[in-house]
Amino acid sequence: MLRRRILDLVVATPVYLLFAIFRLLPIGAASALGGWIGRSIGPNTGASRHADANLRLVLPDLSAADRLRIVTGMWDNLGRMVGEFPHLAALRRSEARVPKRIRVEGLEYLEAARAGGRAVVFAVAHFGNWEISPIAAANLGLALTAFYRPLSNRLVDVLLRRIRESLGTRLLEKRMEGNGAKQALSILREGGVLGMLVDQRYTGGLAVPFFGRDALTSPAAVSLAYHVRCDVLPVRFERRGGAYFDVVFEAPLPLARTGDRAADIEAGTRALNQRVEAWVRAKPEQWLWLHKRWYHPPPRKPKYRNLQREQVLPPTG
Repeated sequence: MLRRRILDLVVATPVYLLFAIFRLLPIGAASALGGWIGRSIGPNTGASRHADANLRLVLPDLSAADRLRIVTGMWDNLGRMVGEFPHLAALRRSEARVPKRIRVEGLEYLEAARAGGRAVVFAVAHFGNWEISPIAAANLGLALTAFYRPLSNRLVDVLLRRIRESLGTRLLEKRMEGNGAKQALSILREGGVLGMLVDQRYTGGLAVPFFGRDALTSPAAVSLAYHVRCDVLPVRFERRGGAYFDVVFEAPLPLARTGDRAADIEAGTRALNQRVEAWVRAKPEQWLWLHKRWYHPPPRKPKYRNLQREQVLPPTG
């Protein structure tokens, strides 16, 4: 226990220090500094190899230079997110008075989905700066509930959770079974707004296409909406440049009701992957390519007996 606490402290100390530095700067400068750090360090880390492997797998026509450009842009976006994070509470207050940095599009889809006080599920991806979702919701008068996976480092988790809750977001444990699912259903039945990240690998999920290859995808967003008869509204938080953003609400997913619940949910999940794929194809540098979204089989090693056989037997033909 003591060892764990010491390790948490060692890891958390530079995080808190960096947080304090970013907070001292104006949001634009903090974003720029974070972007510089991200693109200077990120491409040289081991994690970038997995991002490059993902790109080679699903976008095989890209050149090495194009892949490096996308990976570098991804790290720039992540670094900017880190720099902007300490400013989210102040950004919410300033945008509530006179919006300058966040532009909203597609409000007609949100208004239609919420007509009559209906619930809605926001389908969000790790795209642009998804952390501004609570700001957009609050400024539109919506009480957002979102799933949240606690970090293993408790000190860092306290910091991030405090900021997210200061934005007015209600956080649920990120488990789509047991109490978490019951709470989510209760919120939707009461006409609430539930935000869900939908672009991660989900063991036990549906194998549906994403960039032409099956990817295990959680059907939870579609399943919850199907259960309470509300809309799934895809929402992206696209970086417009620097610390400026476009919040884009799209038309709700088509959710068929053929009488075959499993088939309907799978069709809705396929449609959801298609929406996210369109975002990523348009701005690939704004998506988090670090996820293990697709399975990469390890290189196949020949068996020892086969090696012996190949060495002993003469070539045929």
